[in-house]
Amino acid sequence: MSKDSDDTLQICVGFAASLAHELEQAAGKLRTVVLSIDDFYLNHENQTQLAADHPDNPLVQHRGQPSTHEIPLALSVLTSLRAEQETSIPNYDKSAFDGKGDRKPQNQWTTVNKAGQQPIKIVVLEGWCVGFRALDDINLTFLWLSAVELSTRGCGYQGRLGHSRLEDVEFINEALKGYDSLT
Repeated sequence: MSKDSDDTLQICVGFAASLAHELEQAAGKLRTVVLSIDDFYLNHENQTQLAADHPDNPLVQHRGQPSTHEIPLALSVLTSLRAEQETSIPNYDKSAFDGKGDRKPQNQWTTVNKAGQQPIKIVVLEGWCVGFRALDDINLTFLWLSAVELSTRGCGYQGRLGHSRLEDVEFINEALKGYDSLT
């Protein structure tokens, strides 16, 4: 949360969707927009290219993990909202391409802060990875080795980490560093 020099209060936080909705309702007279990290997924073409560029990494064969979002687009939208400029909010259609998804065309995005409208004062950015931070190499390797050990013990391990290759997890962890700029 920050207070600009002209006493304009601007907030950007990461939340779960239900809590984000409650905050939007409680904000009352303050214009609020709730953004989902999902709406910043790579478009279908770029997601397909990411998967093709890393065919052995199952973590990027579908949308969801860090690296499957267009962070520059998200930053552009957040910057525009903060400046109280007219802003088009992207929308992602998860049903497109037989459930693989694609971003809707820009002419179908919602536009806020239009001339004559009260400007957005609260921005809520929700999504499971919003606010997560990358781990350093030592901690990442330690956690991965621990998960692999648990997954091979037959003790009912149900996590995904222990079944992934270290280089695949490292790729996601590296991509996660780019998400820091969102929060």
